[in-house]
Amino acid sequence: MRIGIDIDDTLTNTKEQQIKCWKEYYNNNPKDGFNEILPSNINEFNVDEYLHIFWDTYRYKLSFESSYKKDCQKYIDKLIKDGHELCIITSRPDSKYKNLKEEIKESFKKNNININLIYTDIRNKGDFCFNNNIDLLVDDDIKHITNTQNNGIKAILFNENINYKGLQVNNWKDLYNTIKTLN
Repeated sequence: MRIGIDIDDTLTNTKEQQIKCWKEYYNNNPKDGFNEILPSNINEFNVDEYLHIFWDTYRYKLSFESSYKKDCQKYIDKLIKDGHELCIITSRPDSKYKNLKEEIKESFKKNNININLIYTDIRNKGDFCFNNNIDLLVDDDIKHITNTQNNGIKAILFNENINYKGLQVNNWKDLYNTIKTLN
């Protein structure tokens, strides 16, 4: 099976890093209408200049200094050993990094993540999976999961969402076991 995997909050603990960075950012640059609590629209950085500056300041730290999810490397290796082809499908925009794919590969190498096929700047993951024969998408964003399913492709939400009735997990052991049931 060809499996597409997101990076942020699927492979890495990006939200934890966002919380730390946001607190530092707000304390150094307070602004009315904001506080130390991470805004719910943090990923909509084009909405507010203050958020845009946050992303420009912390983008590298958020992208390459977030810790990896527990046991992700172990279960990635098991999936590969089981014969699956894994690829990264991320929305990270190429235009915001000097050499995004190489930086991702370097981070993976340092952390023994054995995925070499990387697709970046993918805004519509459902269409991308359909057009590139991806059999399964694993992502933390319900929007990408729903879009993928609307294209007739299996998807697993790597997140807890009580309103979502499809396949969902919140750790790599459960992800591995769920994928095994799909074979």
